[in-house]
Amino acid sequence: MMNRRAFLRLCALSAALLSAAGSEPASANPLVEKQVFSLDNFQFQSQSRALPVKIGYETYGTLNSARDNAILVCHYFSGTSHAAGKYRAGDPAPGWWDSVIGPGKAIDTDKYFVVSSDVLCNLNFHNPDVTTTGPASIDPQTGREYALDFPLLTLRDIVSVQRELISSLGIEKLALVCGPSLGGIQSFAWARYFPEMVSRICPVVSLPVIRPMMMMNPGQLAIDAIQLDPNWKDGNYYGGAPPTEGLLLAFKILLMSAQSDPLLESRYGRRPADPLRLPQDFFDGEFLVDRATEELVRGRLNTYDANSYIYLSKAVTLFDLREPGQSVEEALGEIKVPTLMINDRSDLMFGPEASEEMASQLGNAELFLYDSGVGHLSCLTQTQLFSNKISEFLDGAL
Repeated sequence: MMNRRAFLRLCALSAALLSAAGSEPASANPLVEKQVFSLDNFQFQSQSRALPVKIGYETYGTLNSARDNAILVCHYFSGTSHAAGKYRAGDPAPGWWDSVIGPGKAIDTDKYFVVSSDVLCNLNFHNPDVTTTGPASIDPQTGREYALDFPLLTLRDIVSVQRELISSLGIEKLALVCGPSLGGIQSFAWARYFPEMVSRICPVVSLPVIRPMMMMNPGQLAIDAIQLDPNWKDGNYYGGAPPTEGLLLAFKILLMSAQSDPLLESRYGRRPADPLRLPQDFFDGEFLVDRATEELVRGRLNTYDANSYIYLSKAVTLFDLREPGQSVEEALGEIKVPTLMINDRSDLMFGPEASEEMASQLGNAELFLYDSGVGHLSCLTQTQLFSNKISEFLDGAL
């Protein structure tokens, strides 16, 4: 059976994907203040009625007098705006990219003013440190949760609200937009939809095109898992028991491609969860990898909203930079914003072959490949393997 030390190492690694908190115990950043940005009437791309929306955000560093040293850091699928520092001195861990953002770090807050925001339909709706608008929010016209009456969400909606936030801060052009995983997809969306506001982008373990095995199939499977839960009730579960089992399965599906085979083999192999109930002897006998994954996810479900998972997952599967009639090559070739793509050779979600192919199709891109052996989660837990490349990429930004 796996020893406790090894188990805790894997939990810390996996938790990075599921939690807004990183794994470092200390931070050089000062305490962070969470702020709220609101729009009275935001028109969604789906052309449904305009709605009041709000998102949380936080900043690090100081905006200079020219207002040209601003960086937008976008969070990953289950993350939040809390990219660096701590809200309270007693918080157990700093933000998820605290190893990258801060004084003297790759994104140096002695030089740059960094903004990070919660996305619309953020999964962590029940986290008191998160501010977002989504299906779990109250519809002012009915006094009840929107549920599935909330407009269909797209990546363009997400970055459009971010653009309004950035403009409200008096920033006309960002020195950089970057982020891991979904944060990288947001970076590509910025370069496609608002290139005049972006000097450069740095997507980490991310790609500009979502293919069937890159979150399309897994994303839809996760949606199906939630909708098959009897407690989902066509999205109208608020005030009753939430679809916890469906949400649990959705996250299990996500984690399947977020970790590497060598990592799980070295940590778990085929060891049983209970030596007294072996999988070959009992139908309900579990392998340790299954038990550990379930316990990890179940312990964090209380902050997540299932409908928000559906909406955000749908937004990822719908992401397509092409205009009607365009090929992928034509669409990517039109992205001229200087781009540093950072990808992990061991990533099962956005693999090296597709990374090389798409980097060559972008109008102005460099690709840096590293090999963590860990898989997709390395974008949060192995930042020392690529943070210097971000710093080098930024050298010419000011």
